[in-house]
This record gives sequence, C-alpha cells and structure tokens, in this order.
Amino acid sequence: MSKRWIPVIALACAVGTAQGATLFSDGFESGGLNRSEGGISWGYSTSASVSANNAYSGNSSLAFVYDGVGDGSDSFAEQRLELGQAYRELWFGYDLYIPANYSHRSQSGPSNNKFIAIYRDPYTNPGFQVNFSLNADGSGGSTLMAHRYDYGSEAGILSAGSFIDSSDLGRWHKIVVHVKVPSSGSASDGVLQLWKDGEQMADFTGVAMYGGDGQNYFDEAYLLGWANSGFDQRTVFYLDNLVVSDTPLSGDVTAPPEPPTVIDTEVQ
Repeated sequence: MSKRWIPVIALACAVGTAQGATLFSDGFESGGLNRSEGGISWGYSTSASVSANNAYSGNSSLAFVYDGVGDGSDSFAEQRLELGQAYRELWFGYDLYIPANYSHRSQSGPSNNKFIAIYRDPYTNPGFQVNFSLNADGSGGSTLMAHRYDYGSEAGILSAGSFIDSSDLGRWHKIVVHVKVPSSGSASDGVLQLWKDGEQMADFTGVAMYGGDGQNYFDEAYLLGWANSGFDQRTVFYLDNLVVSDTPLSGDVTAPPEPPTVIDTEVQ
C-alpha cells in the first residue's frame, strides 16, 4: 500500500511550498541508515537496523529488536536522529508496527518504556528535554504519558490515558508528534501533542518546560528506547516512512492495513 505524508498547508498551497516544509523523510528503501536531508541524518543505533522483513510500503523498514529477558530485567532498542541545528518547533510522523506478541508487563520497580524523546544534545544534560513514554496498564497494554524538564529539573508527569490495547497488536499505526518549546522562561506555552491513526491521544498545551537560557531548543531525537519493563519474549517493532516537518503533518487517516498472515520475527 502506498503511503504519503503531506503538510496540512498543501491542501491549499502549491506543491513546491508543501515540499519545502518537509525537512527530512526516509522510507528505508536504500537498505541502510545513510539518508541525509535538510541537515538531518541518522545517529547511532542500538538493536535497531533496516530490515526487509516487514514494511508498511516498499520493501524495507527500521526494525527495533527487544530481546526477551527475565522478570526484573530491562530491554533496550533505540534509534537516534540528529537534527543538525537548533529547533523550537517540529512535527514528526511515521508508521509503526506493534508486534502481535506485545505485552507490557508490570514490575515492582519502574515499568515505563520510552516511545520518543526530543531534546537538546546531550540527552543526559538538559537543557530542553521531553519524552513520551508508555506505562503498563496492568493488562498487558500501555498508557501514554509525557515527561518534561523545566529549568533543568524534572517536572510533573503528564498523563494522557490508554494508548495500546489488544486491538492494536499485529497492526500498523500512523503516529504524529508535535513539540514546541516555551517562548520564554516565564511563559507556560510549550506544546506536546501526539496522534495515533488520526485520533489525538495527547494534547498538552500551556506547558512549563523551559530549557534554560541559551538551552531552550532541541537538536536531537530518539525513537523508542529503553524499556524498563523488559519483555518476556523477543519483541520486534517496525517503523516506516519517517517524516520531519516544520509545518503541521496530516497523513491519510484511513484504517492501517491488516498485517501479513505470517511474519517471521527474525530480523533480516
């Protein structure tokens, strides 16, 4: 099935204007992570690689492999994206396959898992830093929440409600994320928004999350990431058709296609 992301303004503007709003896109058809566009390029990978095993469109996608681990242990798969310059507002869009065997287990310690992080590099020294994370719902599914820093200290967690349940498993889903930094240290006007399949799942506006003087911007992001819950079984996510834009993204919001009848979970 073909896939096309378009900025909202393209509905009323010329094609050239719409294309100018897309800073970076990658459908992984080159077979590697060598794409560079608009100053944006891929950074380092941890248990993430291009695979011909399962794609939303074309022949390839980016596979994130979480190994099965014992109870109380963590899993890790992550792909970094270097934005190349300081930004104050961007939209990220991509197709994400949630595996059929996905089960978000609860732990006695932290059980939240990273979904997407957007921050001023280095990530360990904020600066501006936000991330959407998934928390166990007690039934194998996940709720969505947002973590943020304000003046370099972690602020209150923002809860968005249910995000993944059994009906989402073994299917592709369209994800759109919008992040805007606050205009000043005294202004609570930051924005954190997320859509899944055209439905807005998180709408946090008026958010205090100032990065600090000279640090109130972001220049790097990472996709998925550390899973504090760990997974009982080898669990493989696939990501396709990533787009980074400086204007609002709107994709076709028709139902995602059904997954293939059989998908080999070994990454190729």
